Amino acid sequence: MDNSRRRIWILLATIALPGSFASGQPLNERTLIVYNTAFADSLEVAQYYATQRGVPPANLCAMTSADSRIVFSYPPVARDPIRACLNAVGPSKILYIVMTYLTPFAILPGAYALDSYLADVWDRYSVQDFPVVPSGVHGYYADTQAAGNSFPAFVSLAAYRTNPKSTLIYSVWRLDAATKALAKALVDRAIAAEALPARTGNGCFDMQLGDTTLLNDHGLASGDWDIYRASLYAGQAGFATVNDQLPTEFGTAPSPLLCPNALLYTGWYSLNNYNNAFTWNPGAIGFHLDSASALDPRAGPNWSANAIQNGITVTAGATEEPYLQGLSRAAGVFRNLFEGANVADAFLRNTRWLRWRILFLGDPLYRPFPGGLAPFNAPLLENSLRLNMRDLVGGKPVLATVQLANTAPAGGTLVSLASSNPPVATAPPSVTVPAGSRSASFNIATAAVTSRLEVRITANAGPVSMRNDFALYPLLAGISLAQPSVTGGASLGAKVLLNDRAPLGGAIVSLSSNNPAVASVPASVTVPAGLTAASFVITTSPVAANTPVDVNASYAGASSLATVVVTP
Repeated sequence: MDNSRRRIWILLATIALPGSFASGQPLNERTLIVYNTAFADSLEVAQYYATQRGVPPANLCAMTSADSRIVFSYPPVARDPIRACLNAVGPSKILYIVMTYLTPFAILPGAYALDSYLADVWDRYSVQDFPVVPSGVHGYYADTQAAGNSFPAFVSLAAYRTNPKSTLIYSVWRLDAATKALAKALVDRAIAAEALPARTGNGCFDMQLGDTTLLNDHGLASGDWDIYRASLYAGQAGFATVNDQLPTEFGTAPSPLLCPNALLYTGWYSLNNYNNAFTWNPGAIGFHLDSASALDPRAGPNWSANAIQNGITVTAGATEEPYLQGLSRAAGVFRNLFEGANVADAFLRNTRWLRWRILFLGDPLYRPFPGGLAPFNAPLLENSLRLNMRDLVGGKPVLATVQLANTAPAGGTLVSLASSNPPVATAPPSVTVPAGSRSASFNIATAAVTSRLEVRITANAGPVSMRNDFALYPLLAGISLAQPSVTGGASLGAKVLLNDRAPLGGAIVSLSSNNPAVASVPASVTVPAGLTAASFVITTSPVAANTPVDVNASYAGASSLATVVVTP
């Protein structure tokens, strides 16, 4: 569990009216339902959903897989038949794809989520697998900054699609659970909740690292910041909240043992586990941040499967290690829901990567707060501090923008600025928001660093205080080995990796071995200008026993170590 924990680490735009999108076409007509012909129950759930939501019969799509859990051949089993269905109804007409009970949910090897691959079924986001993490965010993703209270304007997926430069991706959901009845119940729960005068209940938010305001919004602490900001938004929207900042989680002393009448939940962290500490109100939405939170939506101790069995309406989770950055971001999800979004748009807009390991479980058409909740149902004027980059190589400037809730009076509003590490990150002493304006920008100069360094920027305008954080990195990222061991006498490929493109003239990285008689390396390798990696070869000699050898790379005062084991 500990290793996994270390690894996981909006002017309001027009929101589509309930059941519609910008052009007026009902969202149920923009939904494709996929069932598995190998199992009659899968078709039954698909037909049930189509009837309950009025999805046209032409939008039912058949795939065939004898294995209801795993796909080993993604293109012929899943991608190609679903592409054919999309072509039949119109690829751009469909916004949401719903996988039903007993359709496979994982792709092997790699433990990828099938649903996440189908979100990019046309390979517009990427044509490759990502063995480590995806290399970029998808086009619909909103880059929220929790500590800075900076959230891009919400845009529905339908409205996003009207932009000719948009990427053709889908929000893929799953009506799946331990039984056919529970899979149908996900539909029933959403529809029953929508029939109520209002969705009511508590917001339960489970952080881990103590007082969030003392933490920088980076690394593991960024998880706490997202949860903390979500709790503040829930309070603003009128919900009573139960907040826990202890390392234990709900259901485990000394944390609250119960979270009754829960409507909203997010928290962390126990691996592949569900504490039965919740009573779920009608229409409840909740998800748990852990590396196996949706390991199997039908069985086992994982959070998502058990939350569904205990009455939750919508959840999300990971089929395998997603890294914290790959999980859905709570503050953005709940804020968008309070603004009036349906769950399909809110979750996709706040989940960075596709072709990865995230499942969304529930009815994508469920809109818990039609018309939104005050104060989020109208243009919201807030104080925020936004940075154009929050992870960068030292030496590059950061552009920061202060935005105030109130328009500056005659003479402007003076905002004093400060950096937590002025020798490395230098902000001007102040910036003035001009009269009649609400925002002003300024540059933060940074210096090169030899190891990762976090910086906090604070901005104060009278009683109003704002802050945000960013991290500086050295240009040298590390060494990547083709494999961790090699037989003595053979050669091993390796790469030097950079955190950014090499400068003009290239980056000459020095190399050394602590045992050159067993494993030798060239004195240096040059990463050509504009590139981020360069290859080199480790040459080894025969050995009588397993011999670990440290290979070191150094550049501009930064160094990185990789260990290769030379075997007999």
